[in-house]
Amino acid sequence: MANVLIVGRRGRCYRAALKMGHNVFLWSDGPLHETRKKKFAGCIETPFQSCEKQLPKPELDTIRAFNINFVIAATESSVDIAAMIREEFKLSGTPLKISNILHNKNEMKHEALKHGIPITKFHLITDKDTPEALIEKLGLPLVVKPIAESGARGVMVLKSIEQVREHAKLGLLAESFVEGTEVSVETFIHNGRAIFHNITDYLHQWKKSILPATLDQDLEQNIIKINDQVIKGFGVKNGMTHAEFYLTKDGPVFGEMAVRPPGGYYMDLIEYAYGFNPWQTYVELETATTPAPLPTKANKYACVLMFHPGAGIVDEITGIETIKALKEIEQFTFKIVAGSEVAEHDSTSSEIGHVLMSARSRKILLEKLKTIEDNLVIKMKCSL
Repeated sequence: MANVLIVGRRGRCYRAALKMGHNVFLWSDGPLHETRKKKFAGCIETPFQSCEKQLPKPELDTIRAFNINFVIAATESSVDIAAMIREEFKLSGTPLKISNILHNKNEMKHEALKHGIPITKFHLITDKDTPEALIEKLGLPLVVKPIAESGARGVMVLKSIEQVREHAKLGLLAESFVEGTEVSVETFIHNGRAIFHNITDYLHQWKKSILPATLDQDLEQNIIKINDQVIKGFGVKNGMTHAEFYLTKDGPVFGEMAVRPPGGYYMDLIEYAYGFNPWQTYVELETATTPAPLPTKANKYACVLMFHPGAGIVDEITGIETIKALKEIEQFTFKIVAGSEVAEHDSTSSEIGHVLMSARSRKILLEKLKTIEDNLVIKMKCSL
């Protein structure tokens, strides 16, 4: 049993730590309900945004009183804060210098180049760059994105010089558009060695995914080889990574890597497909515990479909009962009704509902996904 500080309110993470018998302290990005606080040995409720530059003294004093042995990042926005705490209290885990590089897409790509990792052409936009120069350097379409966002926030694909002129702003990262499908690799690492890999197939970016991906064996091994090269090159020793790759005609190309559990319900999908609790494994790896051997092959396939009808006011919804009748469903959440106001879809977290399914074959899941998409109709009264 150890004193464990979990940074980021992700229920399955802290529940796994509690079930393992740890004294769990939680740093939440804002207020916690009193009933939830009772679960923990101590809490901090300071917004992460106020701690981006440095950790405030009151929070440091509180953490010092917790006498923690380990700190675990549970969410994307908590990775750097967790690393800052490790550095301050000289704790094990991913150090700040690594999390800083992985949190900055421009620095991450420069670091990847040092290790001979195949990446897309890129350029950090400065005030000296013209639309014409960017297009000459990187071509059209041109992808622009913030350097420190996740969940597809702020990503734009620009298809004309007019769009480049309007959207290619100072400080954004510009990349050449990559022709090809996209996959991600979820990896558990123990003492610098990868002990589990899963490849997820992005059926529709930011909306629909299935795992494990069905790829040619040589291609799969090539992706994993590059993935492990990235992990070694960046110096990740323990925990979990979520990396994205483009599958081009010239081979896999590294996109980016996060040193944390993935979002998009992938942890749930891993559990349905492989039959183990990935949150428990993650906590074990972050608390210097050797996990039991993990499966090398999935027993089932699992998929996610996230819903968003576009911004506006909902007029009518049909097809819900058809979805609920599918026996492959593991989870089904739907948050809107007629009259609901739906905001813009700016990231994967903007969903208004989702369905998670599992089955013995990929074909069955693809059929059920089509059934859902054919039957669920969300009519909008007006746009915002």
